[in-house]
Amino acid sequence: DPCSPRRTRNQDERMTDYLLVHGAGQGAWSWGRVWGYLTAPVEHPPRLYASRPANLVYPLDLPGHGADADGDTAVVRLEECVHAIVRAVEREGLKDVVLVGHGFAGGLLLQAAAALPKPPKRLVLVGAIVPVNQRNMLSALPQRVRAGFRLLAALSKLSRQNLKFPRLVIGRFLCNGMDPMEIILSLGFFGPLPVRVMKTKLDLGDGPPPCPVTYVVLNQDKVVPPERQERMAQRLPGVEIVPVDSCHQVTLYRPRELAEILRRYA
Repeated sequence: DPCSPRRTRNQDERMTDYLLVHGAGQGAWSWGRVWGYLTAPVEHPPRLYASRPANLVYPLDLPGHGADADGDTAVVRLEECVHAIVRAVEREGLKDVVLVGHGFAGGLLLQAAAALPKPPKRLVLVGAIVPVNQRNMLSALPQRVRAGFRLLAALSKLSRQNLKFPRLVIGRFLCNGMDPMEIILSLGFFGPLPVRVMKTKLDLGDGPPPCPVTYVVLNQDKVVPPERQERMAQRLPGVEIVPVDSCHQVTLYRPRELAEILRRYA
């Protein structure tokens, strides 16, 4: 598996681990290129035993997504997703962990960070949906996106099929600006959307997050406009805002740039 966890130092040394959490309807597969840049040697050709910027890089499949998409993704509960994140940190023994969340995973990570026995080293939210406390993720999206979601949900219910991003939406809104062949190669990987998770209110607490937060604003995003991203980011006290010229699907379009940002926190 090209995205499997990878140890890159002796167990007694201390380096940063990364947990990568994908967006709605995606999976660990979406982090493949970012994973490659994070785990690749800095020098070419690499020296024997040369250190790398990251220790363990673990891309997670949330319940009902990616390799775990056998069940009904639409009825996966928000609590299941948050528990999966906490459990992954504990099960994989992640230390000094940077939690990285794309899209709808941002709200999940904020809730998971507060549930971890030890706070993470940092949260990095990438074009992330951060609703007002006790509101759901859909409430944080633009009106036209919410209307489109309701229409697709109604059509999905009538046809008795899973709610997915249509190919047109993926090409024009999630992957705008990408090479057409790159879009075609990724289309088949997008899966059903976690409808119940997106409609569930998040408990983000009244205080600040338990660790520093970086918000990566995607300046070409047509799903969550950059102005809205900045407003959501500013709800987080002391947040660091980092702009990237990318569509929403930055993990496929600008993986090197994203990996370089993540390396800053190693």
